[in-house]
Amino acid sequence: MGAISQAWSKSKWYRVALTAAILWFVLRFAVQVIYASGMMPELTGEDGLPMDIPVYLGAAQKFIEGQNLYPQDLSDSTFHYPYSPPFAMLSTFLLLFSPRVIAIGGTCLSVGIYALLYWRWMKIFERLSLPGVVEKMAYTLPVWLVFSAFWGLVAYLNIGIFVALVATLLVEGILQERLKWSAALAAFLLASKIMWLFPLGLPLLVGRRKFFLQLLGLTALFYAGLVGVSMLVAGPGYILQQYADYVVHLQRIASEFPWHVRDAIPFLGYNHSIKQVFVFLLGEHSWVLGLATLVKILILLPFGLLCWRLLRTPPEQDFHTLKLTLVFCLYLAAFIWLDIVWEVLLGVAIFPFVLTNLDKTWQKWLAWGLFLVYAFVDLIQFLSYMIGGDSLVVMQGAYVLSDPSLHLPMTMLVILMFYAFLLSSLRKTSDGKSA
Repeated sequence: MGAISQAWSKSKWYRVALTAAILWFVLRFAVQVIYASGMMPELTGEDGLPMDIPVYLGAAQKFIEGQNLYPQDLSDSTFHYPYSPPFAMLSTFLLLFSPRVIAIGGTCLSVGIYALLYWRWMKIFERLSLPGVVEKMAYTLPVWLVFSAFWGLVAYLNIGIFVALVATLLVEGILQERLKWSAALAAFLLASKIMWLFPLGLPLLVGRRKFFLQLLGLTALFYAGLVGVSMLVAGPGYILQQYADYVVHLQRIASEFPWHVRDAIPFLGYNHSIKQVFVFLLGEHSWVLGLATLVKILILLPFGLLCWRLLRTPPEQDFHTLKLTLVFCLYLAAFIWLDIVWEVLLGVAIFPFVLTNLDKTWQKWLAWGLFLVYAFVDLIQFLSYMIGGDSLVVMQGAYVLSDPSLHLPMTMLVILMFYAFLLSSLRKTSDGKSA
């Protein structure tokens, strides 16, 4: 990539930072392969598998055997299955392999998918003629290599990395108005992690209403086909019952989620949703849950008003900056609304875009400072453990006490920071003051 070569030739500090990040990436990847191979049972647990593999394999086995996919008890949120019945059907191909092969292969595949994620966002910025963002993408490559949200998903072998790539391809497909391809990608997201369907709002907001309606219709058709195939495989009665349980399950998550409460657990934990923060500070009461919902509505209200304005008077020109600002705002808005927020993976693509559009020095310092702390959480955890050992690890190894994100809602702070910066930019671009 030309932008990376230019950055390498221009800056000594960049060469130092990228070299150090590559060395860390190689070391971290080697540790992760060892982790996945089961050679660290004190870290990986008794079965030596990343924690999300049993979830996918268990759902696949239950689907084949016609058992209920969704648990009655949500007290342990780590192991419950939160996806649709067709996704369980798609997961059955995993049963062809041993769990150990899945763990090692999935770790290597995750790294490849992450490389594709970087490459596709670089291509999106290049295609939209945003040279400043392309340059920032090159200069932030070291941040991509150490990014904590990525390594956290690799440690669990969660499909979030693959879903982020699918959503990125969906953004790209919508920008190019590739109808069938976009609908197929959207149907997969609808079957897996529905909050990642955020790009579907873009064509409506920029005045491409015909394409928007066509995309919705074809997505529904593709998804119906996926449901139909699952009915052929497992029987209509089973799939319909599981869908009923699936809807109830999604509703129960918000009301029965095992919230961290300060009286019981002395630190916030890794769910950084607005509702979790309010519950931790004020206690688990119905009025606190209602207050958290009200706060979320108030935060999203300015974006909703700007969207309403765009719906009434779509932009007359093809503002590339406006399109990407809307895409990223839709993504952040979805995660602001969620009650369970573990990470903000696309934040690493939003970061260079935001940096390019910031004018004030204090804003740039804030963006760099807060995001780098969030990006380095994995590095902080690793080095802390190497220095302090088990004395820094509590509650069955799930928490490292030196981790700043254990005590502060770093994920939500990053989300809200980006949201505020992008909302300000959106006001300008929607007014036609910048292109």
